[in-house]
Amino acid sequence: MTSAPVLPAIRAAMPRLNPSERAVAEVVLTRSEWAIEATTAEIAAEASVSTATVVRAAQRLGFRGFPHLKVLLARDLGSAKTETSEGGSPLTVVRAFFADIADSASDMVGLLSEEQVSRAVDLIAEARTILVAGTGVSSPVASDIAMRLASQGLSTVAPGDHLDQLIRARLLQPGDVCVVVSGTGATAPTIQVAQAAVAGGAAVVALTSFTGTQLTKLAEVELVTPQGGRAGFRQELDSIIRIPQLILGNALVAAVAARDPEAAANVRARVLEVVGGELDPLG
Repeated sequence: MTSAPVLPAIRAAMPRLNPSERAVAEVVLTRSEWAIEATTAEIAAEASVSTATVVRAAQRLGFRGFPHLKVLLARDLGSAKTETSEGGSPLTVVRAFFADIADSASDMVGLLSEEQVSRAVDLIAEARTILVAGTGVSSPVASDIAMRLASQGLSTVAPGDHLDQLIRARLLQPGDVCVVVSGTGATAPTIQVAQAAVAGGAAVVALTSFTGTQLTKLAEVELVTPQGGRAGFRQELDSIIRIPQLILGNALVAAVAARDPEAAANVRARVLEVVGGELDPLG
């Protein structure tokens, strides 16, 4: 179900649902705007059913899962407008965008814990091989993180091709790490990579914007950096920016380097030799 309007389709399917599944459908029908932002657990609580029932109800309605239902529901109900998109000159829009990011910066680290960050840094610093994976707009972030980790002397790759990611993830072993970047934490190709890494015994470190997702359930470490207090699932779909994950990735690299400053300085000196050799002598 990808083209039919979600709410009419749910109403039409109500007779074939069992009572528990019907309770889930009624929540989505009566609280559609709220349902877009709600987690599976929140929907379950509202409908007085289990989270498994929410997933099953979404699938019985023709969706791949509850996140898929939310994406299409957001599509049907329209995108929320943001302050940066309403008129004004291009410079005004740019300034408003920067201001919005600056205002929300402190919220980006609100869900990070000392235990989770320390565990992520230890896993990355001690990994034999690191695979950094991301799909769509998360792919450039994954590439940036991989390049910076490689510049710290760590064996890191970030293939852009999904099949390449899957193969490399499945070949990972205990002692290896798969860093997965996904704003929603529900993108199917990204989930497949995380599942392949887990199957091989590697640790998954998730950089995402939401808790309680399929990705965070697979991850040994979840690092959640939301796009500020005003952002939600719909805004994530609208803006599809990965600034929090990009900043967090760079911060993790800095934390890895801080574990052994002398070794980091030696690696940096060699990296600068390479970078210096690539600069235009007339520039």
